[in-house]
Amino acid sequence: MNIEVMAGWGADVQVVLPLDPPSAPAGDIGGWGLAEREMEVLQLLAAGQRNRAISAKLHISENTVKFHVRNIFRKLGVGSRTEAIALAHSHGLRAPN
Repeated sequence: MNIEVMAGWGADVQVVLPLDPPSAPAGDIGGWGLAEREMEVLQLLAAGQRNRAISAKLHISENTVKFHVRNIFRKLGVGSRTEAIALAHSHGLRAPN
C-alpha cells in the first residue's frame, strides 16, 4: 500500500491486491475428516456440478448426493454450497480427472 499526501489537495492511496489468493497445499484437507466418497462429491461441487450431474457421474442417487452434501457441510462447518466450494478452492481442491 502506498499513501501520498498532498497538502491542501488530499491524498492518493494506491493498493495492490492479488487476483488469486495463494492456494494452500492439498494436504491441509486431511483434517476435514471426509470419507472418500464425500471428497469425490466435494470435488465435483467445486467444479460447479449440480446434484443431478454428480449422481450421474458417481452412479449414485440424487438423495445419496444430498446425504453426502449435508455431511460435507457439517464436517466443514459451512452452511451453503458456496461456502463449501470457496473453502475447497482456497485449499487447492480441484475436480477429479
